[in-house]
Amino acid sequence: MPPSVKTETDQGFNQGQGFPPFNASRRRQPPPKLKKPASHYRHLVRWNKNQIPESIEEQQMNQDLVLLRQALDLFLNSHMVECEEMLAKGPIPVTTTDARTNPTAAAAASTAAAQKAAEALGDLKLEDSKKNQEEEDNLSNETSSSASSNMGEKNSSSGSSTESGKKGDTDKATPKAMYYELGKGIVQGFKALLTFNPEEIELGMKAFDQAIKTANKQRKGTMIGLGSAMAVGSFVMGTIGAGSFRSMNRVQKHAELIYAEATILRSLLSVLYHIDLWMVFEECINLRHAFTIIQGLKSFMDSVESELRAGKNIDRHQIDEHLVSGVTLSYSLYNIIISFLPEFMVKMLQFIGFPSDRDWGMAMLSACGDWDPMAPPDTPAEHAERLASSANDGIRRQFCDMVPVIFQVIVSSFIPMNHIDLSYAQMINDYNLERFPESPFFLFFKGRHLQITSKLDQAVEVYNSVKVQPQWHNLNHILVFEEMMCAMMQADHDTACEKSRQLLKESRWSKCTFRYLTAITGYERGKQSEKKKIDNLMVKVEDGMQKVAGMNIFFETFCARKSKRFEQEGRLLLPCYDFMLLWNTFDMMPPKVLQKALVTISAEVRRLQAMLPQKMKDREDQPLATNDQTIEAFSGGYLSSMFSNKNAILKDSKVENYENFYDDYCLAFFLQGLVAYHIAFFPEEEFNRDMCELALESFHTVFRYAPLIKDDTYTYYFSHYYKAKIWIHQGRLDEARTRFRYLLGLSNTNLLGLPALVGGKGRNSLELFVLLKVHSGLLDIETAKAAIAESQV
Repeated sequence: MPPSVKTETDQGFNQGQGFPPFNASRRRQPPPKLKKPASHYRHLVRWNKNQIPESIEEQQMNQDLVLLRQALDLFLNSHMVECEEMLAKGPIPVTTTDARTNPTAAAAASTAAAQKAAEALGDLKLEDSKKNQEEEDNLSNETSSSASSNMGEKNSSSGSSTESGKKGDTDKATPKAMYYELGKGIVQGFKALLTFNPEEIELGMKAFDQAIKTANKQRKGTMIGLGSAMAVGSFVMGTIGAGSFRSMNRVQKHAELIYAEATILRSLLSVLYHIDLWMVFEECINLRHAFTIIQGLKSFMDSVESELRAGKNIDRHQIDEHLVSGVTLSYSLYNIIISFLPEFMVKMLQFIGFPSDRDWGMAMLSACGDWDPMAPPDTPAEHAERLASSANDGIRRQFCDMVPVIFQVIVSSFIPMNHIDLSYAQMINDYNLERFPESPFFLFFKGRHLQITSKLDQAVEVYNSVKVQPQWHNLNHILVFEEMMCAMMQADHDTACEKSRQLLKESRWSKCTFRYLTAITGYERGKQSEKKKIDNLMVKVEDGMQKVAGMNIFFETFCARKSKRFEQEGRLLLPCYDFMLLWNTFDMMPPKVLQKALVTISAEVRRLQAMLPQKMKDREDQPLATNDQTIEAFSGGYLSSMFSNKNAILKDSKVENYENFYDDYCLAFFLQGLVAYHIAFFPEEEFNRDMCELALESFHTVFRYAPLIKDDTYTYYFSHYYKAKIWIHQGRLDEARTRFRYLLGLSNTNLLGLPALVGGKGRNSLELFVLLKVHSGLLDIETAKAAIAESQV
């Protein structure tokens, strides 16, 4: 149990010890020390792409890979429609001419494939010149839906023709374009994520089903096994040994990889599509089955790497850049994603064989692109060599680059992470922008990099520069959302309201959230003429909630509860700043914007202080809870044991016509403390002692009045979190760890004696968000302790 508020105040900031004169940079941190070295599988590539293989299946796969590489380039460079058209036309069948007797004929198909891709690329400028802006503006959402439907029909017809081609005597001679099916599934799956349309998700699942069936037909006979029986078997038996892959030819190895990848991606779409927990359990079994294949391929790569180190010839294994990038991407993602789960879940998954090493996973992805965070920038010669490297041709190569950038510039802004190096992420992203200058993905990452380094205006300029084809206008919603958040940070309520209305009208991601955002941005504008629209939107917020894997989404729950409050009281306190807490945007705000926010929030603090009942002001020097403690003193039970004079306090604390006064009172002080904290510890700026004192005073006010909170209990939890962060800055690591562990104990809200929880309506809707931050804070403490121990050696 934490010490009392009075004791903390006496022992806290007034000591004045441990704070550095200048704040450290959160923009660049040293890379982690790995528990085991990351493998460099790219050095295992021994495939001669100029040599014509004897197998008709391998010839077909080589040709498909050439075309798909070009299709992927189109997709990454903002030509999604042309990519879809290329995939819809299907593969060019390779002739059955024996390559050993007529190699020219065998090479002709590969040359034709390259010419086909080159023609598609060359026609882009001509096609773009024929398009005019008026036609683009007139394209409606129905056009996009029609394109999606047509794509689904093409997928179905392609799948049907593939199945019919596999019948009869021609089954052995007809090639199976498994990479084409995987490409169709990825495009359709990405479109489903953008639209969040159940029909699009179902089409994506069907596309991956076709990819699974096609890949399964080219797997080695002893490895084939569809359905839950095989999945359960691999779940129980563990992984597939490296020896199983040594006896496979090159096509069979790729079939195993595609089978596993399509299974993983289909399972993820299935979790979004179905709302029952039983389906989640079934998909977890499928994910485990896919992992056994990925881990087996990884073990195979490790054994080949051992051969290479021993000086043996590894040419016979025929490892290519596509297999290397695929195994690296899949196995690294398993390590990274599982590492974000709560500790008890991580231990349970490790027990059944799943890996969980985020730093090692990131290092593996860096090794795939030959990136070194500690190396100096490439020389012109090294840069040219990197651009010309055959490793760039790997189908999954750019995705291996995307993952570290995503975690550096997106995930780290939601969940505090160790070893953040934004300059390293920028280096990777700039390299890919040179290859794909019109890419909406890498341009978005560039904008995010500017945004999280507090260059908001420059970020908006980059977002506005992104050009997206009208048929893929849903991709633009990501950019619109970021523009809206930048406007909310700068208190530009007009722009924020305009962008939120656009999202509400066009996007299907979360009607609940977009209705709430449109309402609060209009509410902040303060126009009386919009009051009726705001009221109507708030009433509809809860109706727009949706479930993923049978559970509500935490930010939708937050929006629904706030809208209920608005319906009851007709007001909300600083709703935009309150919502921005979910997106952790206070970390991105530059000092001038933070100062502007502090002025606005402090004005609300003074207004609420004036409304505080006089009898409560007279009690300022008296504790509200037993033994000089705040709501930590829950061991005795409910209100009767929490307050020394409960009835008198409840009577004196009432505010006329303001039922949730103390929710707003604590929220205002928390936001004031939060902004003051970020000003005090703004990276690479001089430490601001006055702002640090204001932050601590504000958090202590939240602790004092927290027993009177009815709904917004998250302000109490977050106040503890940021106070512990101040202790970390001060070097009081053991006390900060105690506070974090205390918060983990409060994650079970049934143990807490809050009045709101007793009434059954005050559950912390941001509990998961708090827990993620706390776990990251514990990692920060361990890292700081390790650094101290190392410096003392």
